[in-house]
Amino acid sequence: LGCTVIRDWGRFLSRRELVAGGFTVKARRFVIATGSRPAVPPIPGIGEVTVLTNETIFELRERPAHLLIIGGGPVGMEMAQAHRRLGCRVTVVEGARAMGREDPEAVAPLVARLRMEGVDLREGVRVERVSGNVVLHTDAGEIAGTHLLVAAGRVPNLERLDLDRAGVAFDARGVKVDRRLRSVSNRAVFAVGDAAGGGFTHVAGYHAGVVVRQAVLGLPARARTDHLPRVTFTEPELAQVGLTEAEAARRFGRRVEVVRAGFGHNDRALAEGQAEGLAKVMVVRGRPVGATILGPQAGELIGIWALTIAGGMKMRVVADTILPYPTLGEINKRVTGAYFGPKLFQSPMMKRVVGLVQRWLP
Repeated sequence: LGCTVIRDWGRFLSRRELVAGGFTVKARRFVIATGSRPAVPPIPGIGEVTVLTNETIFELRERPAHLLIIGGGPVGMEMAQAHRRLGCRVTVVEGARAMGREDPEAVAPLVARLRMEGVDLREGVRVERVSGNVVLHTDAGEIAGTHLLVAAGRVPNLERLDLDRAGVAFDARGVKVDRRLRSVSNRAVFAVGDAAGGGFTHVAGYHAGVVVRQAVLGLPARARTDHLPRVTFTEPELAQVGLTEAEAARRFGRRVEVVRAGFGHNDRALAEGQAEGLAKVMVVRGRPVGATILGPQAGELIGIWALTIAGGMKMRVVADTILPYPTLGEINKRVTGAYFGPKLFQSPMMKRVVGLVQRWLP
């Protein structure tokens, strides 16, 4: 495409100069897209053992006898279930609540599923120290294992950039940017993805589009967060877009309506023996502001709600969509039925209207 690619570490010399591979680059605009790496918390003694992350654990060629996992977030849950199914003994230590960012109603059956499969999940347990031979010393006692996986989030790769020389403000979460993804302290610099606190691979792609429209095409563009989906790839999967029920209640109070539908009424899920889970949608004045799905292919099913929220559409759009039978996608139609059903069949006003219509029909 005519781009010059320099394969080397880069660092800023000034607000508009960068050096890499023996070249000094002067530019009107820079985009920081350096990604992130797994975070390793400063637990005393953790340097005494081999620490695995979600980037290095796949290099193992022998099955861990007892895998200890620090962190009960999405990565911790995914790796716990996967390795348990490979025949490993697995213990997860989480200082607070497992999957603490997600909807408790959806998390509860997921946690129960992992425990049923044999994952030893210990919530509200804090790791105080790590010692050789992979022993976790916690406030609830010692836990010994053979391998240690740390799943405690990620940190942006910014240390080697010399951002201070460029006058670029940043913190532990990434470069401080405005809604246009432009540095708040140097208008020549943009940041995308994990470097801007994005958190997910698909967010980096979205951020890139926002920056390209501005930096290349000169078009106004701002990044949104209300329509960004996320998925935990366990079985069942857990997907979320927009606000959770608790977040919607804090923002909209009594104006929010919550509607649900279970996979137990979805014929495709029943036929495939995967009827565990639910879909719930938070609605304000007829428009969805958030959706939570726990169930088979939740990451695929959340797409229709991401589209609806991104487009500012109403529930009627999903209700009017015809979906083939039998498919898992019908769960989303059933949610709209749970929303419109009471309004159509339980409203006193609607009953009077129907009565009058029936009286005049031939």
